Amino acid sequence: MWRVKVPSKVCVFLWRLAKQSIPTGDVRHHRNMATHSNCSICGCADSWRHSLLDCNMARCVWALQNDALLEFVARAQQEDARGWLQEAMEVLQHDDLVRLTVVLWAIWHARRQVIHENIFQSPLSTHNFVERFLSDLVKATPKSVNREGGGTRVPRWIPPRNGMMKVNVDAALSKNMNVAAMAVVARDEKGQVPGGLGDCSGRCFITGNYGSYGLQRRLCSCE
Repeated sequence: MWRVKVPSKVCVFLWRLAKQSIPTGDVRHHRNMATHSNCSICGCADSWRHSLLDCNMARCVWALQNDALLEFVARAQQEDARGWLQEAMEVLQHDDLVRLTVVLWAIWHARRQVIHENIFQSPLSTHNFVERFLSDLVKATPKSVNREGGGTRVPRWIPPRNGMMKVNVDAALSKNMNVAAMAVVARDEKGQVPGGLGDCSGRCFITGNYGSYGLQRRLCSCE
C-alpha cells in the first residue's frame, strides 16, 4: 500500500484500515470504548465495510464515481480489510487505485465531522473535495524528463568531477530554544557518501573516514 502515490496521511489511513484499527463502532465496542457497536449515523451494525462502503452516506459518494470503481466496490465482497485492499491493488489501474484510496479517506473524514462536530456534508461536497484533492495531487507530482527536449526537467543532484567530492551543508536555528544545528554530507562522483558530520548545541558528530584530521578541522569548526 505504500507504493500508492498519495500523501503520507492517506497512506497512514490505509495502513490503519488494513490493520482494522480505525475506530469504527465494532472496534470501539471490542475495546470497551463504546456501549454498542452500531453506526452513529444510520444505527446499523458498524464495521470498516459498513462505514466506508455500505452506509447510506458512503453509498451516495460511491454513486458519483467512475464505472471502474463502482464495479469493483460492487463485486469485491471480502470482509477482511487487508484482503479487500490487496484485491484492489491487483485489479485496478494506478489512477483508479489512487482515486479509490482518496475516496475512502474522504468518506471517513466526512463521517468524523458528522459524529464529532455535527457537521453534515453532502455526498456531492465530498465528491468535489475528492476531485480538488486529486487535481492538486496531479499538480504537485513532478513531471518526468522528456529526453527529446521540450519537457520540464526534474531538478537532480549534479555530481562533481572525477576524483573530487561535493560537500552539501544545511543548518537550522531555533530562536525560542536557543539551539542551532548544522549537518554536512560529502559525496563523490558516484553519489557514495564516505562520511558526514553534524553540530548541535556545540557538539560535533563525525561519521565515515575522511582520511585526515585536517579535513575534519576544515569542515567542522565546533571543536
